[in-house]
Amino acid sequence: MGSVKSPMASAASFAACALAASAADADETGPPTAIPALEWNAPDATSILAYGQIDKGVLSFDDGEETTSYGLTDNANSSTRAGVISRTMLSGDLELFSNIEIQYAPHSSGNVNQLDPNFADYGFDNDNIRKIEAALFSEPYGRFWIGQGSMASDGIAEVDFSGTGVIAYSSVADTAAGSLFGLADGGLSDVTVGSAYTNYDGLGRKVRVRYDTPDFNGFRLKASYGRNLLDDDDADLYDVAVTYDGGFGDVLVAGAAGYARNGGSDADILSGSVSGLHEPTGLSLTFAAGGQDSDGPDGAYVYSKLGWATSFFDFGGTAFSVDYYTGDDIRDLGSASESWSLAAVQEIDYWRSELWLTYRDFSYDEETTEFRDGKAVFGGLRIRF
Repeated sequence: MGSVKSPMASAASFAACALAASAADADETGPPTAIPALEWNAPDATSILAYGQIDKGVLSFDDGEETTSYGLTDNANSSTRAGVISRTMLSGDLELFSNIEIQYAPHSSGNVNQLDPNFADYGFDNDNIRKIEAALFSEPYGRFWIGQGSMASDGIAEVDFSGTGVIAYSSVADTAAGSLFGLADGGLSDVTVGSAYTNYDGLGRKVRVRYDTPDFNGFRLKASYGRNLLDDDDADLYDVAVTYDGGFGDVLVAGAAGYARNGGSDADILSGSVSGLHEPTGLSLTFAAGGQDSDGPDGAYVYSKLGWATSFFDFGGTAFSVDYYTGDDIRDLGSASESWSLAAVQEIDYWRSELWLTYRDFSYDEETTEFRDGKAVFGGLRIRF
């Protein structure tokens, strides 16, 4: 063990990672590492950055009757992906931004299950495309986006300062979304973990036009209109959101909330999240909640999380968290979904990587059917480049 960083330094490091989800922040660099940033600068004030991550682990799922090991599996909480960002200063403070990003996770915790533990889809189609977008950035006038990318409400239920978001956040199903619940009277059901939980995180990534206002004392308003053209769906989608990034004294605070309308399913979604980090101690609290009004199940949930970011080693910060999720009518009317987890993440700064481990318990029931609880253990490594 080497020298120990202060809790404040470690907490601030985790806070920066927690807020680096947007494409505009993908080119942030830290201290020198064994994996340097792949960036090129052209004479015309253009910079090009290649980036990505590999995120794999070993997943085991206990359905209450039998334990299934899926071997080396991609982590659906933060999938393996790669992308390229281009930035060009046009004039003054006007910047042209573009981003292409794809994911490739053929054997993922999102699709493997007890009946097909070796499931792997090696094909490449539109589902692998995360972003093909361009934007104009201007501090006085805001940001205008066009193309395949995040709608205004994407990410509003996932603000999280804990430092364990790589393996535990409000989308609790991602740890074992493809796995099947067992029936109380024996055997497996056809209910996947992924169908029993959601965080109603807006409309995700679609082909859209979007506008973000300039920053007003930490607040920013966003609005977008789009369609899911990559899936040949021409339903009208639109949403609005407000985000905040600031704090009070020693406490960092970030939050987001919004409304989304899916014209295809006649679904109205309200959701949001807030997270606070006390820098001197590294303690954080995170809350998320949301609900949906639609022709199908009108579900709702609440999520809470306690985190602690510290540093035991000089090679990177350490984070721990415990969380709890409860939802009603998520999959069917009268259904009840609960989950809790313990998670730990160890950063290895020099290799731009994180070791992660989680235990998550899933409990699900319907009015006419009882199910056995599911338990997932998932540990692995994410390497960024």
